[in-house]
Amino acid sequence: MTPKPGIREAKKYETRRALGFAAFELATERGLHGFLVEDITNRVGVSRRTFFNYFNRKEEAVVAVSGFVFDDAMAALQDRPADEPLFDSLRVVAELVISPENLGLVNRLSTIASDYHELVPYELVIRERMVQGAHEALADRMPAGCSAFFPLALVHAAFGVIQAAITRAMDHEDASVSALIDEAFDYLRTGFQPQS
Repeated sequence: MTPKPGIREAKKYETRRALGFAAFELATERGLHGFLVEDITNRVGVSRRTFFNYFNRKEEAVVAVSGFVFDDAMAALQDRPADEPLFDSLRVVAELVISPENLGLVNRLSTIASDYHELVPYELVIRERMVQGAHEALADRMPAGCSAFFPLALVHAAFGVIQAAITRAMDHEDASVSALIDEAFDYLRTGFQPQS
């Protein structure tokens, strides 16, 4: 498992997080082209140079919020009991990802990204980091002798069913995302055998 960060690393992470959320909030309020890097740094109270220590462009900072949701989920996974069944641990983590606050954030980011296609490459980088991070976290929890491919396949499957549940809930206002994720994880547990 990944060790907990020291004080310096934690402070740097909090600065990065503050910059990312400030960029995201500005993009939500003004649109992607309605603010400058200086607006982000003014909101956080840091220098322009500090911003560029963490991000190359404001677009990268805007999409970073999805990575912060993922970081919180991975911290929750690390806190789960080591002997807990893997699907149970993943289900608890999925619930954190779809909390009303996080789901609202992800939906707002999706809306912004659909309006500004220049964010897509940055989203893909974040998604790849998520897959790699989740793979490493799950690999640490695998029993001895387990196929090295299993955690990677499980990560992709879990990401897919979580996204499917979110998409379904967005298209059907009366649908519960939590109930859909329960159903999706049941599909994973049973190898996608049709249920009546």
